Amino acid sequence: MSSTSLNRSAKPASGSLLILMCGIAAVGIQALMLSPLLPDIAAALRASPREIGFATGAYGVGVALAALLAAPRLGQWRKALAIQLAFAVMALGLVLCGLAWDWRVLVAGQFVTGLSAGIILPATYGLAAELSPPEMRSRAIGKVIFGWSVAMVGGIPLAAFLADLLDWRSTFGLISAVSMLMVAVVGLVPRGSGTIASERISYMRVFDVPGMKLCLLATFAYMIGFYQTYTFIGDHVRNLHQAGAWLGGVVACSYGVGFGAAILCNSWLDRLGPVRVMALALFAVGLNYVILPFAMLTIWSVFLFPFVWGLANHVCMNVLVSFISTAPPAARSTAMGLFSFITYVAVGLGGAIFGTVYTVAGFSAVSFAATATLWFAALLVALLLKRQASGSASVQPIDNNELAAR
Repeated sequence: MSSTSLNRSAKPASGSLLILMCGIAAVGIQALMLSPLLPDIAAALRASPREIGFATGAYGVGVALAALLAAPRLGQWRKALAIQLAFAVMALGLVLCGLAWDWRVLVAGQFVTGLSAGIILPATYGLAAELSPPEMRSRAIGKVIFGWSVAMVGGIPLAAFLADLLDWRSTFGLISAVSMLMVAVVGLVPRGSGTIASERISYMRVFDVPGMKLCLLATFAYMIGFYQTYTFIGDHVRNLHQAGAWLGGVVACSYGVGFGAAILCNSWLDRLGPVRVMALALFAVGLNYVILPFAMLTIWSVFLFPFVWGLANHVCMNVLVSFISTAPPAARSTAMGLFSFITYVAVGLGGAIFGTVYTVAGFSAVSFAATATLWFAALLVALLLKRQASGSASVQPIDNNELAAR
């Protein structure tokens, strides 16, 4: 095939990846915007921050539940169509949030949007993997993951600004309109994109893919390490430096910029492959949590260090998603669903378990615990790779025929 024809065939995939990135950004905005709006919503609904906090929990439960239940069936669906339908439901859930007259209605609306996100996230990651050749998969997934950076750096501050300019209800209405717009935009992904499995793929068959159980364990270590620290770092730096909410916003913005800048590393990941880099990536993220409490002691490092943190986290997340995407096409969607399920279990546990640790022992204890978790996962990965190498085996996914036979 000529280079010209290759370039022509790459254009639709590139445009589709941009659409998928926008979808992740749209999910990221509605997932993260509740925090800066919390005081206004609590006042309007005459509810306590604790009651409004249930809405965040309901969102996480919705994502985890949808991802868990849908995972075995995702491979049988047209992923672009599934994403469109989920965005339509998300728009309705956001309208319900905007019309909420009681905190319980807000909780219900957040649960509905969480259910939708539990379909959109794994379907988007899975479709991105299918639209790209294996040698460019990390770059493709990195472009899609960049949507989280767009949400953190641009979307969340914009949502907070609109809430001040108009009100929080209007913000939910606007993000609902964005979700409806995504229904139309995702329709531009070429028909026939992606693959469809002939049968339902169970979780146990995904666990049969060599290295997958360990990768999902590493995903849990990575995710809970992030959420147990990110949940409390805003409160920590504000109390430490006697600053307002703006300082927490600086941390989020710096982190988001670093997370986005790591897209430059994606071609390097493609050359090395996710298996070789996984243990090193987990170790590097764990090292960040050793440094993080000390980096928060001075105001200039509060501005700068989250950039490094975001950089390391993007690389590690890309490695994990890229490894999962190397599963056989029949098992890939189920594996992506499990990835989303594990992520939002970690969201809930990170706040629930380490809230007490933060209150009793402080932020340093929370951060060092994250290091211990990640380094333990890195050690497991390194030992497995060493054992595989000594046995002349390779951590490579099995093919579709072997998977089907199981």
